Amino acid sequence: MDDKKLKDALFLIAFGVVLYVGMTHLSTVLAAVSSVVDLLLPVLIGAIFAFVLNVPMSGLERMFHQAGKSLGRELPVIPVRVVSLLITLAGIVLAFVGAVALVIPELIESAHSIIPLAQEKIPEWIAFAEASGIDLSGLVQQLSELSQKVSADGASSLVGSAAVIAKSTILTAGNTMLGMVIAIYLLLGKHNFSRQALMIARANLPAGVVQKIRFVGNLACETYAKFLSGQFVEAIILGCLMYTTFKIFGLPYAGITAYLTGLCAFVPYVGAFLSGASGVVLTLLADPVKAPICLVVYLATQFIENQFIYPRVVGGSVGLAPMWALLAAIVGGKLFGVVGIVFFIPLASVIYTLVRDDTLAKLARKQGQDASDRGAAIEE
Repeated sequence: MDDKKLKDALFLIAFGVVLYVGMTHLSTVLAAVSSVVDLLLPVLIGAIFAFVLNVPMSGLERMFHQAGKSLGRELPVIPVRVVSLLITLAGIVLAFVGAVALVIPELIESAHSIIPLAQEKIPEWIAFAEASGIDLSGLVQQLSELSQKVSADGASSLVGSAAVIAKSTILTAGNTMLGMVIAIYLLLGKHNFSRQALMIARANLPAGVVQKIRFVGNLACETYAKFLSGQFVEAIILGCLMYTTFKIFGLPYAGITAYLTGLCAFVPYVGAFLSGASGVVLTLLADPVKAPICLVVYLATQFIENQFIYPRVVGGSVGLAPMWALLAAIVGGKLFGVVGIVFFIPLASVIYTLVRDDTLAKLARKQGQDASDRGAAIEE
């Protein structure tokens, strides 16, 4: 047995042993993985921030370099990168402040009106249900017991909940701030990091494997960039369109419904149902007669946007058929919730592209082999 076969055999044996030990001690392995993830959570958050922020930042960098070339000058890379990052961060801050300034007042006004409406309408709904023969005594009893339990527990449970919420908030804010700092460092040194990673790969992996890794990485970056940028523009257009149609038809809570619609637009398929249901429920509380009109207006606006605006703004940005996109959203939602729904559609597009290209290459080789076999048979 030569050295290569011996190494392959030892590698398979070692892999089998590690796999067996991992499967027999799965809880320990999962606990270790969870500890590592918690330890590296700021780095993971920073990597996600850097990946998302790199989309507009790269666009600004290309715009500056093209403007420099049109003026006959080659702009320095580092200043252009810094300015592009600062403009990106400033744009995000301004967008967030603008959204808060527009939405928070209406949210406060909506909360002040929704709570009294709910207190007024709930007894009417209970009376209507009892008059219709629907027994709600069990639900009323459970709510009463829950209210008594909350009153009995009193301050201790409130203090405990407040402490847990405060701790979670502090940890989340700390990880987010540290992740943003890491993201800034990653964005400013992205070309150096990519060059170093490429050098390590070339030093330790065959040239064909390095080329394949680069191809997959470029494909993933391009697909996610198109998806995120397209969804962002589409969310803004859909929110503005929903606000306009609600105002035209005199429906209540136009601002909060439009805000939820734009926010939920980042979650394919599921987001439309969530925002639509929220708008109908709010309208039902304010004016039950207008609830059917709200549903019709919302569905009509979504239909117009999906048929005429979405294909032009996003179109086939991920190059994935609707059936595969829906399947990816379902699988991602089952595994990782809302985050899985958002990120699994571009991931499915990357996998689909790789499988398609590999299949076409194999078919081309097979057709070439069949043609050579037929030629050899003719010559014989």
